[in-house]
Amino acid sequence: MATLTYARATRQKITVCSGGHSFSANHLRDNSMLILMKGFNSYEINADTLTAKAGPGVGGSVLMLELYKHNLFFPAGHCKGVCIGGYLLQGGYGWNGRKLGIACQSVIGLDIITADGELVHANAEQNSDLFWAARGAGPGFFGIVICFHLKLYPIPKYRAIIAHDFYMNHLEDVYTWAYEVGPVIPKAVEFQMIMSNNMLNLLGPGIEAIAPIFADTKDEYEEAMAFMKNSPIKSKAVIATPAFNPGIDMLYKTTMTHYPEEQYWGVDNMWTHAPLNDLMPFIKEIARTLPPEPSHFLWLNWHPGHLSTDMAYSNEDNTYLALYSTWKNAEDTPTYGDWAANMMRQMAHLSTGIQLADEGLHQRTAPFLSNSHLKKLQEIRAQRDPHGLFYEWHSRPVIK
Repeated sequence: MATLTYARATRQKITVCSGGHSFSANHLRDNSMLILMKGFNSYEINADTLTAKAGPGVGGSVLMLELYKHNLFFPAGHCKGVCIGGYLLQGGYGWNGRKLGIACQSVIGLDIITADGELVHANAEQNSDLFWAARGAGPGFFGIVICFHLKLYPIPKYRAIIAHDFYMNHLEDVYTWAYEVGPVIPKAVEFQMIMSNNMLNLLGPGIEAIAPIFADTKDEYEEAMAFMKNSPIKSKAVIATPAFNPGIDMLYKTTMTHYPEEQYWGVDNMWTHAPLNDLMPFIKEIARTLPPEPSHFLWLNWHPGHLSTDMAYSNEDNTYLALYSTWKNAEDTPTYGDWAANMMRQMAHLSTGIQLADEGLHQRTAPFLSNSHLKKLQEIRAQRDPHGLFYEWHSRPVIK
């Protein structure tokens, strides 16, 4: 509160950072005061009411590992080190997200310091405008969340992963299969494919098809495994694992092999429901130009149902595509720094927007909310932060 008062008096803007995992570094701005929330890292779990309270500096993986000890679950993010503050504000694509919904749908309240320096609680009944805005505004939110109130879930009884790994000469077969089977993959599966120039950090260029499963019943578990077990291209895989449970800690460790620390990053993404014939030439171009590992191309099968929660978040589609270019040395920035954004520009006519998280709004503007929701969000901003104390996003579409 004192910092906001000082910022207003000195005519500086405010940016907020929970953990620093921002590919576009939205929190680093000129003439601004950066408030780092990583010290707000305490949490309380109430197993009886299936709720939790957690500060924005709590690591999603830290919370998840603790919840597992209580046989509880939350759709926390996939990467270690990512704090829940930015993750939940922007939406939150996490474990078992297709079934439980994006993580901000499990936010039932927030404690917020507003632009005028007041500490308020926001939920469906109190300060409902802030509650609506906070779930989806991402780094464009005009307040400082100091505590999230979360809905928890019983841990899924059946947890496993299946992986099929293919060399690049099977590219067309792999993406054709993924595209065709996508609409019928059960919600208990978060099916994704990762293309890189060193599959499993060992086998050279290839595509990893990965199916994490979180099922509540034996029947649901069997149904979730079927599309991988019966895959018509399974025989073409260089490696095809049975279903096994590696444990949540190993899932995090495996994910982090694709996102090493102390690297430079160029990242962009898009939602799409375009026909595969339209996407395929670009997928082949991605394969041809993909920078060295651990750079990669992510295909995530989403196929959402109707988004029934009324909140700022409003943009998703059948398939999510994301490009991650990463390099170790600064002198390689001219070579790799624009690759992801330039590739997405070429595919923009097939896109229905982007998600806030693995984006580069400092390089390429794209819609991340529906036009009507962006308009409503900006109307709330005008009321709650009339003097523009908080920075918005790097860029945003023009409101129509």
